[in-house]
Amino acid sequence: MALMGFGAVACEEVNSDVAGEYGVPHVTFSLKARVVDEAGEPIEGIKVRVDWVEEYTNQDGEISINGSVYTGSQNRVRFEDVDGEENGGEFETLTLDITDKVEQTADGSGSWYDGAFKAELGDVTMKLKEE
Repeated sequence: MALMGFGAVACEEVNSDVAGEYGVPHVTFSLKARVVDEAGEPIEGIKVRVDWVEEYTNQDGEISINGSVYTGSQNRVRFEDVDGEENGGEFETLTLDITDKVEQTADGSGSWYDGAFKAELGDVTMKLKEE
């Protein structure tokens, strides 16, 4: 049995008042922003990522992200031009610490769920890559 990865495990009750849990601390997070170039024109097709949740800006440069992310990761947002010269040129990748823009909208459960948060960034300006 040991060769097959099976073994004997002794189980005992340590504390019957505490339920076992699996997972990692997480939050529900929503983000809204409008991505523009230095002239204030909207940029379509920018990949916006918070933790593993990602969406792309629409033709008006707007983004709306809703998802579950690791606790603390809701404070960093990455904006990346993935289509090169399309949609107004090739833009530099931008990573923002948005800690001061994040507000908690619901309490957590006192367990692995740490609550709901949101951030509304308004216009986010991306710069063209220098040649």
